[in-house]
Amino acid sequence: MKVVAEEITYLNNNVQDGIKVDWKKVFTYYNALKMPKGIYNPAKELDPDSAEWFILISSRSTGKTTNLLIISIILFLMYGITTPYIRQRPDMTARQNIEKLFEVIRACGYIKDLTDGEYNNVYYFGHKMYLCHIDEKGDRDKRTEAFMYALDLTQNEVYKSSLNMPTGDFIIFDEFISSTYANNEFVTLCDLLKTILRDRLTGKIFLLANTTNYYNEYLRELYIQDEVLKVAEDEPFIKLTQKKTRIFCHLISNRNKQRAKVNTLYFGFDNPKLASITGGSWAVDSYPHFFRDDERELVSKDFYITYAGKILQLDYCVSPALGEHIFVHDAVKINDKARRVYTVGDITERRQAYKFGDKPIDKRIWKLYNANKWYYYNNDIGFTVDTYVNKANKL
Repeated sequence: MKVVAEEITYLNNNVQDGIKVDWKKVFTYYNALKMPKGIYNPAKELDPDSAEWFILISSRSTGKTTNLLIISIILFLMYGITTPYIRQRPDMTARQNIEKLFEVIRACGYIKDLTDGEYNNVYYFGHKMYLCHIDEKGDRDKRTEAFMYALDLTQNEVYKSSLNMPTGDFIIFDEFISSTYANNEFVTLCDLLKTILRDRLTGKIFLLANTTNYYNEYLRELYIQDEVLKVAEDEPFIKLTQKKTRIFCHLISNRNKQRAKVNTLYFGFDNPKLASITGGSWAVDSYPHFFRDDERELVSKDFYITYAGKILQLDYCVSPALGEHIFVHDAVKINDKARRVYTVGDITERRQAYKFGDKPIDKRIWKLYNANKWYYYNNDIGFTVDTYVNKANKL
């Protein structure tokens, strides 16, 4: 079904408010492509009018990015709406990486179907993606205006004076869960979003990621980390922030039966780190747990870590079996007699220590960490500690 250009109308009949989108029509064009079963289907699982931020998280290869890129092409053909495609770093927007995003779309002929053969491929140049037509000789004989702009967060300051996207309403930030983050990266993203959207009210912001690390800057800044940890797959929810921003979040299940067979054949191991590959849960490490020891002596419980809105208590223990070691568990509040509170935030009290501290007792405690002599109430707590250490080491 060829996509027909729509007459442009504006929200509240005001150009500055942005272009009105008939999402029912958009999804009709998408459904006409008869996408395969077992992948993420935005036409069935997404209501773009329900929120402004959309957090889509799953194991690998569920079709999140590919299917949203198809929607971006439809929006461009219908309304001239362009897609800012955002990544963390410049290497992630290199030509070979961006063109790879469209491999399935090209191979399946979706561009040809949506344009009735007028266009059949994509062309990437100058960090912009165009629809184009490749003739029988392999020559590019026709192309559109750019429908997608590849941006990276490191160039945010440059974009403030050089980027002009008056129709850049369909925003994709891909692979937002990462092993590393720049300082105040969420603020940088919001700054870039402001540059893109200006004062329009019609923007839709999609954050896509695999289930690799639920202790990350974005889920924490969006105030949905606790909900994401508890929610079951395919039970999406909408969170309203204190300042009334609407956030839609969906932990997408792996619906591909063939992939389930592959997982059984090749990845049927009892290793939680494989979860982001096989699906079903978050990929987490397995940490040494605390076990009962009647000869254990509690020396001190006056040490804490505060991180990601959590308070962790460090019990300094000694036992014949383990020698000196630390037991880490949750705490509701910090004891008034606390000796040290480790933090990567601002220091406001004498008992606080930045990162790992610099006193003899600090060195003693963290030496036990480096010697793998810390034990944890559960894997989540172990993961939080490791995330704190990684963050502190980068500062």
